[in-house]
Parts: sequence; structure tokens; C-alpha cells
Amino acid sequence: MTKKSNQQDFLRDAMQRMGMTRDEFAARIAVPRKTLDNWLLPPSDSSRGMSDMAWKFIGEILEREAK
Repeated sequence: MTKKSNQQDFLRDAMQRMGMTRDEFAARIAVPRKTLDNWLLPPSDSSRGMSDMAWKFIGEILEREAK
């Protein structure tokens, strides 16, 4: 799986493709809703980026959902 240029677009696309709300998606990827909200903030010096593991995990979920 290749990283998209920004994590906000990646996450919004993933939620839309899976038909999930923020609460549902946060539960599915096992992170607190606040963490997901932080990841969805526009990039800034204080923004929090997702780990490589999170990118890979979400990418694998999307691949399975597509089958």
C-alpha cells in the first residue's frame, strides 16, 4: 500500500469507502475518537502524524473490504 499525499484525505477516503462515522471508524481501527480527530486536523507544527503501522493497518482493512 502506498501512502497518499496527506493523511487527512486518506482517512476521509477510508471512512467514506467503509461507510462509517468517525466514532465507528475509530472503534474499527482501535484508537480513541480524539486520536482520529487529531489525525484529521490540517497539517501544522503541532499536528500528530499517523505511524507507519496505522497507515498499513488501515490500508489492509481497505484491501479486505474491497474483496
